Amino acid sequence: MIVPMQKYSFLVYHAGYKNFLKEIRKIGVVHIHEKTKEPTPEMQELFRHLTEVDRAIKKLEWLAPEETQTKPDLKTGVEVYERIREIEKEIEHNHHQVVHLEKEQKQLIPWGDFDWEQVRNLEEKGIHIRFMNCHIKKYDPEWESRFYIRIITDLDGYRYFVKLEKTETGINGFSEISGADELILPKRSLGEIREEISRIHKASESLNHELHQIAWHSKPLLEQYFDGVQQELAEKNALLQTTEEVEGKVRMLEGWVPDTRKDELNAYLDNHQILYTAERPQEEDRVPILLKNNRFAKLYEVIGRLYDLPNHRELDLVPFFAPFYMMFFGFSLGDAGYGLFIVLMATLFKRKRPDMAPILSLAQWLGLSTVIFGILTGTFFGIDLINAEVPWLQSIKKFMINTDQLFNLAIILGVIQILFGMVLKVVNISISRGFWYSLSTIGWLVLIIGLGSVFGLKSAGLVTESVAGFLQYGVLAVAGILILLMNHPKRNILINFGAGLWDVYGMATGLLGDILSYIRLFALGVSSAILGQVFNSMAMNMKPDNIILGPLVMILILLFGHGITIFMSGLGAFVHPIRLTFVEFYKNAGFTGGGRAYHPFAEPASKVSE
Repeated sequence: MIVPMQKYSFLVYHAGYKNFLKEIRKIGVVHIHEKTKEPTPEMQELFRHLTEVDRAIKKLEWLAPEETQTKPDLKTGVEVYERIREIEKEIEHNHHQVVHLEKEQKQLIPWGDFDWEQVRNLEEKGIHIRFMNCHIKKYDPEWESRFYIRIITDLDGYRYFVKLEKTETGINGFSEISGADELILPKRSLGEIREEISRIHKASESLNHELHQIAWHSKPLLEQYFDGVQQELAEKNALLQTTEEVEGKVRMLEGWVPDTRKDELNAYLDNHQILYTAERPQEEDRVPILLKNNRFAKLYEVIGRLYDLPNHRELDLVPFFAPFYMMFFGFSLGDAGYGLFIVLMATLFKRKRPDMAPILSLAQWLGLSTVIFGILTGTFFGIDLINAEVPWLQSIKKFMINTDQLFNLAIILGVIQILFGMVLKVVNISISRGFWYSLSTIGWLVLIIGLGSVFGLKSAGLVTESVAGFLQYGVLAVAGILILLMNHPKRNILINFGAGLWDVYGMATGLLGDILSYIRLFALGVSSAILGQVFNSMAMNMKPDNIILGPLVMILILLFGHGITIFMSGLGAFVHPIRLTFVEFYKNAGFTGGGRAYHPFAEPASKVSE
């Protein structure tokens, strides 16, 4: 559900305004109403800095902390942040140096580790060494009779050789060899370059160790600094949204406060005799959204936020789609073994990562649903339990369903969710616009449920053919009046009739497509089972006929195959129910969205809990 909000307007004498902001920040319940959207240049700079600090914190979170006796000599969060930036710059500079040195090393590898000092000594005595290469096929052995040449090596299809000259002849001072290229080599030896690369690698390794030590010792300081910057930004935003009244003597601030959290604020305002008003939001107001759900539905809020938050004039659909999403996930994955694996892994990591408890709790519920649907369809790690000759399973098999029944179940669940969504649409329209605007949707419910009920009664033999016909005409008449003539209470009957015909066309085409979309649940469930069976068959058929290697190869194929299946099928089981929720269910529930999250002006340590 959405927690109701009240819009507060505060009038505070200018001399005590900063103290007022300090106090309401301590109380931490006021979501400041933003009138001025454009932040100041100073705030924009703070935004950028806050992003950089947040990036530094995330970098430390990804590093494995190293507990050492030597603590980094960093006293404040600013020092931690600046040191991290310095280390990053040094590591990047070292990386560029290594890249450059590796290029030089590659140039020198064909020539070996020679001493450039000897080359320079020879040049002083008038003997010049020229480093040359050419493609092996282009090398002419006659060159050796015309010039002083010594072949060094052949590498990657090229021949590397040196040409010795005593006198300066030719166009450029030396005689040229047609078809060969002269190389300009780095003026240091291969050994020196390798030593330099090793030294830089050690320096970078030392810097990385320092980052790991900072992650262990100094991360809290950086987080405190982040909170401080965030608090400073919030204060500047509060001042930006403040308007001056009575020639600057009075400051006015507006904000939103949840009904469930207003008592402490009211007590402070009354005790300090601060003038304020509190009123219900108007229809045009964009009210911040604070959700309050039970423990089960709260787990699915993260999925609802992937799409959008509801606005304050409609229902929160999270508790209504949560059971369906859980069922659809289990339906799509549909293997009891995979579900059991998800439950066990989520339980294990939940103990090690308490910070991820909500996500892992959601995984436990989804895994449980997969176990239930896996038992229902008779699939366990790709093994077809329905056709398995296991004595103790015989009593359970009567509860299992085949593929035809699975297909029908997917359609039935789709019809139920769509009809449930239409019921919620009636409630949504009644809340936001009034009951009379929901009559068209009620007409469609009467039509679908009424005709379905008549068909069921006739098929069961509970009513005669003539009575069924009379009931059908009655349903059509009531639904027709509501859909065609009463779809808008403030329009004349002719406009309503035209709009109703268009609505009939849209619903007739859209509703069938919506229902058929749920076939994907059947397709995903069957494909998951088939993939598991294929890898089981591969493991049995591809294992060598060896008492040791046979079981080992079979286990490796099973681990690899079922690992891929869990990942791919799990991804599909996560994504496709989201699509059914956000497209089919949200559309038929009349979801509008557009809400923004409730973020109170509060101290960094305070948290919103409802």
